[in-house]
Amino acid sequence: MPLVACAPQFAYIAPKDSCPLYGGAQGVCCPPELVLSHPQQLFREPEIKVAIQPISEEQLDEAARAGLWELVERDILEKSLRSRKIEVADPRNPEYTHLQFFRTSPLAVKLSRDAITNAEAGDHLMTKLRLTPEQAGIGLQQFSVRDTIISSTCPAPPPCGEKEKYYRTIDGSCNNLANPTWGQARTTFQRLKTPKYSDGISRPREGRDGSPLPSARVVSISTVVDADRPQLDLSLSVMQWGQFIDHDLAHTPIFRLGNESGIECCSESQNFIDPSFRHPGCFPIEIPADDPFFGRFRRRCMNFVRSMWAPRGACNFGYAEQMNQITHYLDTSNVYGSSKEEEEEVRLGRGGLLKVQENRLLPAHEEAEECEARGQGFHCFLAGDNRVNEQTDLSVIHTIWMREHNRLARELARLNPHWSDETIYQEARRIVNAIYQHIIYNEWLPIILGTDYMAENDILPRRQGYSDDYDDELNAAIFNEFATAAFRFGHTLVQGMLELFGKQGHRTETLELHEQFNNPKLLYTPGKLDEFLRGLATQPIQMTDNFVTEALTNRLFQTPSMPFGMDLIALNIQRGRDHAIAPYNHLREACGLPKANTFDDLLDVLPPEVVNTFKLLYRSVDDIDPFIAGIAERHASGSILGPTFRCIVGDQFIRLRRGDRFFYEFADMPTSFTEAQLYEIKKASWARILCDNGDMVMQMQPLAMRTPGGLNQRVSCDSSAIPKLDLTPWISAA
Repeated sequence: MPLVACAPQFAYIAPKDSCPLYGGAQGVCCPPELVLSHPQQLFREPEIKVAIQPISEEQLDEAARAGLWELVERDILEKSLRSRKIEVADPRNPEYTHLQFFRTSPLAVKLSRDAITNAEAGDHLMTKLRLTPEQAGIGLQQFSVRDTIISSTCPAPPPCGEKEKYYRTIDGSCNNLANPTWGQARTTFQRLKTPKYSDGISRPREGRDGSPLPSARVVSISTVVDADRPQLDLSLSVMQWGQFIDHDLAHTPIFRLGNESGIECCSESQNFIDPSFRHPGCFPIEIPADDPFFGRFRRRCMNFVRSMWAPRGACNFGYAEQMNQITHYLDTSNVYGSSKEEEEEVRLGRGGLLKVQENRLLPAHEEAEECEARGQGFHCFLAGDNRVNEQTDLSVIHTIWMREHNRLARELARLNPHWSDETIYQEARRIVNAIYQHIIYNEWLPIILGTDYMAENDILPRRQGYSDDYDDELNAAIFNEFATAAFRFGHTLVQGMLELFGKQGHRTETLELHEQFNNPKLLYTPGKLDEFLRGLATQPIQMTDNFVTEALTNRLFQTPSMPFGMDLIALNIQRGRDHAIAPYNHLREACGLPKANTFDDLLDVLPPEVVNTFKLLYRSVDDIDPFIAGIAERHASGSILGPTFRCIVGDQFIRLRRGDRFFYEFADMPTSFTEAQLYEIKKASWARILCDNGDMVMQMQPLAMRTPGGLNQRVSCDSSAIPKLDLTPWISAA
């Protein structure tokens, strides 16, 4: 078989397993499919009940009025801040670029205001009734908002009609027909563990004894260094797919001022802003005076604004929940959008095609104010996700999937000239999504989780035929712990220098990553897109560990006007505290590791030098931030993740398969592919996508997420070792 047919078993294939395919290309004898018999149980967080005294309707309405008044007070403060120019408004600052990374829609802002009202009402009840944090955060959940004067803050259920049985909605609604809001854009994340808000309702996590946690920047510079530790057998595609998948699954907006400008939490002297002018969304990061990088610029404050909240799914009182403003499914929402407005921006409106500009590049986004390329006469790009321009390799993979959609749409239109624009678009989108899902579970996830783990949990693709494990009682929505901590492991894979390669496989150029933020101008140069593509398939990733490139720890979103940027590791740590993610010790216990009673108990999975640093930073073993510990864990067998992050990431991808009604392998559904169609989809590979959608990519190794070598040598793109999809099974009668 072609090597991609048994990609998950790559580690089990020896040179002796090589055998010829038709046409003389090299194939392999695939090992037997793995079927293991000890599936992991999915997280089933026990329902926690907290006793609380009865609360009358009058008391609930009084609290609701207090919540509405708090919103008015916030609006008054914001007007004052804008009048005093206390806002993030200078495009030269990294904070401004960071703000643009979190664009929000008017609907998201409206929902967030409703959630603020709800949370502030809960805070009022906690104060007036002298509730404990547990009673406020959990006990209040037994009281509905629907019976109060703020019942209008409860979102209406989405309408699900006949079309929604066959095609995905653009906002993710109606995937689960019994629970149509599951996975819908602009809804809350799920939780693996109850949040650890310091007040039970909304204030960021603190230490176990109520003391402040160490500065996120201090934790970053104490535990993370920049060192070159490449994983030579895996290509940079592994990192880039991770970011692309992340941007398909999660996008948490942050609070803004009423005019959409950014909230400023640091003063002009780079210290903390005066408390009387501090927005309630502020949660700035303290930078030590002797900081090894920022100290030379006398910066003592890193701007950080808290994440927006969404109305609670059950429309009840209780702790605040953060919003995911995109769909929660593996549905290529980053290509097509997560709202009707975003979809209309990227669709051409004829032939089922997506918009392009000259040279088959993504359409120009002429209003992207953070675009560094504008000053050099080039536009940034427009795609289904507004983070498309963050760095050039991300723009590249967006371009490739837009081209793949259009390639399929043109072929479907040729085979079915009677099809309308809408039918061609929906069918091409459906095939794109199936190919994308297949590559994730066939090529990418076996690298991340390990083949044995996937077999144990029965999430490996079948080599032939369907699967029948759809579970309509399983909520596939993204876990807060996944989005805010575990899936950010990809930041450790990033290379600080991007290598480009020419047709003969020789390096043509090396670029500094921090110069590529919001600056895709090179893609306008003929031939450069292919050089980036070859780089993705040739340059190795960095290992998953606590070594991270300085391009992310000191120069994130650095602009040409500034000699510094931000620290992504510190931002990750602070975001976890903002979301009240349970500490590392709680998550590792949930994942089957013994709960640590002392710091030395962590030595079972963490290196001694990391544990010794934690002893100096944290007052308790129960204070450790999950992200910084998770990336430092020794890798689980067959995986590039440690046991805690593998557990969380694995659980999420089990749900994303079994809880998605449209998952490409399912049988006996209105959405199912025919056997012939599914056979073609299972030929798909990342190598084929690169070959079909580059400009002049003539050669590629069959498994492009692995560097070339051994059985995975580069071959011609016309070789049967990189199978092509045949779309004739999609021919339909007029």
